Amino acid sequence: MNIALFDLDNTLIKGDSDHEWGEYLADNKYVDSKSYREKNNMFFEKYKNGTLCPKEFALFSYQPLTQYKYKKLLDMREEFFNEKIIPLILPKAKQLINKHKNNNDIIAIVTATNSFISKKSAEFFGVEHLLASEPEFINNRFTGKLQGEPCYQEGKVLKVKEWMRLNNIINFNEMYFYTDSYNDLKLMEFSTKPIAVDPDNKLKKISIENNWEIISLR
Repeated sequence: MNIALFDLDNTLIKGDSDHEWGEYLADNKYVDSKSYREKNNMFFEKYKNGTLCPKEFALFSYQPLTQYKYKKLLDMREEFFNEKIIPLILPKAKQLINKHKNNNDIIAIVTATNSFISKKSAEFFGVEHLLASEPEFINNRFTGKLQGEPCYQEGKVLKVKEWMRLNNIINFNEMYFYTDSYNDLKLMEFSTKPIAVDPDNKLKKISIENNWEIISLR
């Protein structure tokens, strides 16, 4: 038995679902379009540069979730997924996940994108285990706060360790981890089979230095 972990954004899809969600909110006037788009783009650049403060981004990106009732948010998420995410799905990513399913591997998506947004992608790929940043949810409403630690950088390793403990995952042969991002270096180092997928420049350089496998799903 193996473990197969997958980053979501720019790995299984050719884009960033967190950023796309912000664009969707701005496009549909669910937020102040101009100021929200500017801040959304600013945070996205920080993410790409490896300088993002995930807790600061969480407070920003979870705030709109507090403005609408849960039923409305579910409708918004459905429309968002169909319009923004479905066109970004990579067929080769689906094939790769199915390959691990056929091998009876334990599969999880490990993403910094919050669980409310990333849940639809996990369902699409048929992945039961989703490890994500968690927006606090009390009395059927989002509070705008982050619950626990963000699933980002070292936080991804902590999430995986906790998930393994809760699911009593002890004996396994290999732990695969597929990602595009230098931000995931800690989990790459933690896994036994780190695989760079269409990696950013920093991760590509490190992958070559460490003789890690590099693949493309594009």
